[in-house]
Amino acid sequence: PVQIHHPKPAPYLHSLPANPPPPTIPRPVGRHRASDPMDTGADPPRHRRLRKASDVRTTAAAYPPRNGLKQIVVEAKARYEAEKNALKLDGSYASRDWLYSFKDWRWKVCLLTPILQRYERWAMRRYVKRVNAFLLAPDNVQQRSIQKLRLQACGRSDFTDQWITEAIGRWGVEDLELVIDNSSWRYDFRLLDGCKNVRLKRLVLSNCYHRFAPNPLTFQSLTSLTLCKESLRMLHVLDILENCAQLVDLRLKDSGCRQPAFSIVIPNSQLKSLQLDNYNTVSVHLASVPYLETFACRGQPTIIRYGDVPRLRHVSLNFLQTGDNGKDDSSGSNRTYQLSKFFGGALPSLEYLVLQLRGRQMWIEPTAIPVRLNHLNKLFIANVPMNWDTIWILCLVAAAPALESLHVHVR
Repeated sequence: PVQIHHPKPAPYLHSLPANPPPPTIPRPVGRHRASDPMDTGADPPRHRRLRKASDVRTTAAAYPPRNGLKQIVVEAKARYEAEKNALKLDGSYASRDWLYSFKDWRWKVCLLTPILQRYERWAMRRYVKRVNAFLLAPDNVQQRSIQKLRLQACGRSDFTDQWITEAIGRWGVEDLELVIDNSSWRYDFRLLDGCKNVRLKRLVLSNCYHRFAPNPLTFQSLTSLTLCKESLRMLHVLDILENCAQLVDLRLKDSGCRQPAFSIVIPNSQLKSLQLDNYNTVSVHLASVPYLETFACRGQPTIIRYGDVPRLRHVSLNFLQTGDNGKDDSSGSNRTYQLSKFFGGALPSLEYLVLQLRGRQMWIEPTAIPVRLNHLNKLFIANVPMNWDTIWILCLVAAAPALESLHVHVR
């Protein structure tokens, strides 16, 4: 596979010089031909002699970013406050010495921030230069086929639209992953409608979303789609799904903010697998997904309702009840859920059910399920907390008369 080298990360904070030299780019071992018009320092000549590049990964390896420094400062301050409260040293000399050392350390970090920013700019310039030399190559370069391409950038770039258009429309990328860190990007996929070499089958978008546009042809050939973070805005998701006629696998991951109720209505879709990973929504309604076979939901407890899903056989629910911070279960929550909240609506003929319900306190109400799981053959219940009551498990077993296999794991 073709690999595009990126700059080495900057040294640690304590070893940075006052005026650091620009980072050097490691050059691959091999013969260097000065007459090669494409030898810009971004790609070694041997890459251009390959007839097919099956896997290309490019990453903007930014030097210690500003967001990282801010996180370090916030964590250090939090540790200081926690230790001060734990030891109750508000008026002691130890507490004041700790505070003074923390302020002195933060002052040194502020002095190093301009140096780190300079390293970031150098890294992004060289990263853009390398990607341009590979994707925006002249027309006289030998035609090559790229099967998989992963672009990751720490921020926006004026060349992002050109990279996507050239990768999909010119080089025929079949598997594209576009990750934008610390920012978001909007791309109009209608720019690819006039391209004849579009073979895109799998698309992963993180902090990159599609501009509202009617019927882009690129989405009609997709079989796998993954949307992460800012790409998960409800209107953008529905706009994309309406045009994915051949979509088989859909994954929605890591929603940053609370989403409204998610109702999926795609009666003409071939979708067979749906996975919601930390989607952070109130409820999910599988209204009309006629070919859906597998459904998985992980994150905080979510109300599940079933509609027109006649082929759904495998359901996996992995819920962790958290506190208000949404990050850990140390504080717990007083809200409880009836077991029937996860089996609402017109329940399909489930055959395999996986449940992993966790939390500091028991948040499942041991009530009977009003519907019958007549076709359920296998039931797997994982990581049941030791301080939880098991009556809810008996209620679930009582609703499955055809159950053949039962596995319960207690931690």
